[in-house]
Amino acid sequence: MNQTLHRTSLLFAATVLILLLGWALRVHAIEVRSFWADEGWTMLLSEGPGLDDVTRTLAADQHPPLFFAAFRLWRGAAGDSEFATRAFSALIGMLAVAGMVPLGRGLYGPLVGVLAALLLALADNHIDLSQEVRHYSLLTTLAIASSLFYVRWWRRPTRASRIGYVLASIALLYTHYLGGFVLAAQLVHLLATARPWRRLEDGLFLFGATCLGFLPWLPVVLDQNRLRWENPLYYQNALPNSLETYRAVRAALLGSHYGLLAGLLLVGLVYLVYRRGEGEPRVRVRWRPVWPAFYLAVWIGLMAGLTVLINEQRQFLTVRNFILVTPPILLLVAHGLDNLDRVARWLLVSVIAVVSLTTVDARRHYPDWRALTRTVAAYHGASEPVLMDVWVGDFAVRYYVDRQLGEATPRVSLREWRDTYRDQFLPRLLDYLRPLDSFWLVYWGDPALPEYGSVIGEAGFERTATFSIDHLGSPIYSFRYDRATDAVAARFGDALTLRRFALPAPARAGQPIDVALWWTADQPLALDYSISVMLFDGAGNRVVQQDSAPLDGASPTSAWEPGALKFDAHRLALPAGLPPGEYELGVLVYWYGDRVPLPATGPGTPPGDYAALGTVAILP
Repeated sequence: MNQTLHRTSLLFAATVLILLLGWALRVHAIEVRSFWADEGWTMLLSEGPGLDDVTRTLAADQHPPLFFAAFRLWRGAAGDSEFATRAFSALIGMLAVAGMVPLGRGLYGPLVGVLAALLLALADNHIDLSQEVRHYSLLTTLAIASSLFYVRWWRRPTRASRIGYVLASIALLYTHYLGGFVLAAQLVHLLATARPWRRLEDGLFLFGATCLGFLPWLPVVLDQNRLRWENPLYYQNALPNSLETYRAVRAALLGSHYGLLAGLLLVGLVYLVYRRGEGEPRVRVRWRPVWPAFYLAVWIGLMAGLTVLINEQRQFLTVRNFILVTPPILLLVAHGLDNLDRVARWLLVSVIAVVSLTTVDARRHYPDWRALTRTVAAYHGASEPVLMDVWVGDFAVRYYVDRQLGEATPRVSLREWRDTYRDQFLPRLLDYLRPLDSFWLVYWGDPALPEYGSVIGEAGFERTATFSIDHLGSPIYSFRYDRATDAVAARFGDALTLRRFALPAPARAGQPIDVALWWTADQPLALDYSISVMLFDGAGNRVVQQDSAPLDGASPTSAWEPGALKFDAHRLALPAGLPPGEYELGVLVYWYGDRVPLPATGPGTPPGDYAALGTVAILP
C-alpha cells in the first residue's frame, strides 16, 4: 500500500515538473520571431464585432471556424500583442502535454503516460507550433482528447466517455479537417476490435452522432473544397512527394536523434517480459494486448499513407500538418522506454532530454516583418499610403503597419487588387497614385518591379529610398517613392543639390522634431558626406544639432546616381527648457574626414557654410 502510494506521488510530482518544463519551453522566446503570413491571416480572420462575423468570414476561407472563434474571444480579453496572442496557442499546447498522461495511462499504464507527456513537452515541432497564432496546437490537443475518450469508451463504455468522445470529436472536425484522419483511424480500429455486435453498434452510433454534429458545416466544406483548387494561393506552401520532403517530415517528428526514437517506437509495438532463470535474465516478446499498438499504428499509417496518396493528385502536404501523428509516435516511444529495464530506460530518458534541450530540430524561420515595418515607421510621414505586394500574403505586414504606424494609415494590398481588378489592375493603380505626393511599397520579388514599375514612373514618382531585410538569402524590400521635382532649394558646392524640404510642425521644448530633405547628386561622388541639421535662436546661437549620413547611414552619398532623387530624414531632440519663439533651421554638408563644410548657396540664401531653410515655432 505504501509502495503504491509512493509510486503515485512520484508520478504526480514528475507530471507537475513536466508541465512546468513544457510551459517554460513554450513561452521562451515566444516574441522573438515576427508574425508570419498565416499568423497575420489569423489576425485578419478573427476581426469583427462578433463571432457570427468570424464564422461568415471563415466560410469563405479554407478552414473550419472553431479555433478562430475561440481566439476572437481570447483576443478581446487579452489584447492583440504578440505575446498575448501566441500565449493562447501555448496554453492550448500545454493541455495537449497534460492530456498525454491519462491517454498513455489508458493505453499502457501510468508510467507510459508520464513519459509520453515528457516527450511531447520536449518535442521541438510541438513547441514551434505552440508559439504561433494558428490552430495546430488546438488540433493536437483535440486529437488527444478524442483518443482519450475513445480509449476510455473502448475499455469501459460509460455515459461520460460517450459524451466526451462525441463533443471532442466534433470540436476536432470544427478545428481542422485533418482531424478526420484520427476519426478514420478510430473507425478502422473499432471495426477490427469491437466485439460483440452490440459494442460495435454502440461505437457506430457515436461516429454517427459526431457526423451529425458536423453536418451543418458540410455544405461550407464542399464550397471551400471547390474554391481551394481554383485559387492556387491557398497551396503555395504545399510540398511535393519527394525524398527531401520526407526528410523534413522526419526531422520535425523525430529530430536529429531519429534513429533512437524510431528504434524505441518499434520496441513500443510489443511487450517485453523479463524473466530470471537459473542463468542470465532472458527477455520474452509478447504481442497481446494488441489493440493499443494497433490503434496507434493505424493512426500513424492512415495519416501518412493517405496524405502521400492524396498529395499525388492534389498537392496539400506541409510539414506542420504532420503534428497530427506526433501523439501516437511519442506514445509508442514512451511504451518502448517502459519496455526496457530500469537502468536502460532512465539512461535513454536522460539522453533524450539532454539532446532535446540542447538542440533545435524544428523551428521555422519567419520573415522579420516587424523590423521591416519598423524602418518604414521611422521615416513615414502622416497620411503616406503603404502599398504591399508580398507573394505569400501581406497579412502579417498589415498587422505591423497597423500597430507601428497606426490603424488610420492607408494601406493597399496589391495582391488583392490584382485578383479583384484583373485586366484593370494597372489602370486602377495609376489612378490611385496620381494624386499622391509620396508612398511606400513593401515588396517581395524582383526589385526592378517588372509588372508595374513603368506605371509608377508614369504617375511621376521616383524611388527615393530602399531598405531591405534578408530572409533565407532572399531580400524583402521596403521602397519609398516621392514625386519627381526639378526645384532647387539650395546647392552645396558642385556635389549636392537640395531639391526640397519639409519643415517640422510647431513643437514644445523637450519634444523631438523631424526634418525631411530630398537631394540629388550633381555628379558621381567618391565621398560619403554627412548632413548636419541645426536650429538657431534669434541671436544666431546654435541650440541643437543632429549630424548623420543620409537616412542614418542607410543611403551613403557615394552610392547616389547623379540626378536621382534621394530621401533623407533627421530627428532633432529639443532641449528641455528651450524658450518659446521662432528658431531658424539650417542645413550644412561636410565630409567627416576634414569636416570642412561645402559652400551653400541658393534662392534667398546668402553664400555661407549652411543653407537657411526657414523657421520652426517652439510653443510655450
